[in-house]
Amino acid sequence: MSRVLDGLAGDIVVVHDQDIGRRGAHIDHIVVGSFGVLCLTARAQRGHVMVTDKDCFVAGQGLGLFSRARRDAATVAVRLQSATGLACFARAVVVMVGAQLTVQAQPDGVTVVTGEALPLWLRSLPQALDEVQQRAFSLALGNAATWVQKSRVPRVRPAPLAPAVGPARTPVRASARDWALFETWAISGEHRFYVHDPDGKCLAFYDVVSGELVLVNDAVRNFAEAMLGPHMKKSPRVRTDSSITSRSRRV
Repeated sequence: MSRVLDGLAGDIVVVHDQDIGRRGAHIDHIVVGSFGVLCLTARAQRGHVMVTDKDCFVAGQGLGLFSRARRDAATVAVRLQSATGLACFARAVVVMVGAQLTVQAQPDGVTVVTGEALPLWLRSLPQALDEVQQRAFSLALGNAATWVQKSRVPRVRPAPLAPAVGPARTPVRASARDWALFETWAISGEHRFYVHDPDGKCLAFYDVVSGELVLVNDAVRNFAEAMLGPHMKKSPRVRTDSSITSRSRRV
């Protein structure tokens, strides 16, 4: 598949086997062209593959490709946006190399194509970027600094004083992926998961009690949903609030 991508038109920029950050994250292929930014997850798979809205299945066994594809695309978008200062959307694409696909249902936020059909599909895509955007993302794509950020591990927040309504819960750091750290802690009874940028500024949070997802702006939605998805209910209420950047993480 690398040869196919490298043979695309001269204004299309491709990187292969891109490492992200310092925690071992790895992306198969990233492509930038007039059609936008594509994040490709490749899978060599002979024979018949059933595509549903949940996953790709071989002989009834799920391959677990869609969640990774969405997460990787969200990470690429945030990296390129941080590097260029331009709003960026990266399209998640799963490429099944050597497979025969039966599409039962289209997955949300992921395009599934065969390796054989990939060149034709790329040529069919409409223009999504102007010349300035395409050049900026192309330059950032080839810049090693875009993909390497110093990883900072936060101190776990001290346990809060017990609120009047009941006993306090102990703060817990839920998980971390490179610099996109998300935490939950209890302050006066609140229970939230937060996503921060490399400087510790809040990009989004999900309030477990109210079921509300709050974003600093619409541009971070895909990334926030990818990071917070396992902790959110299926269809949270969503609103934007630019003031949440004041919720800095102290490191």
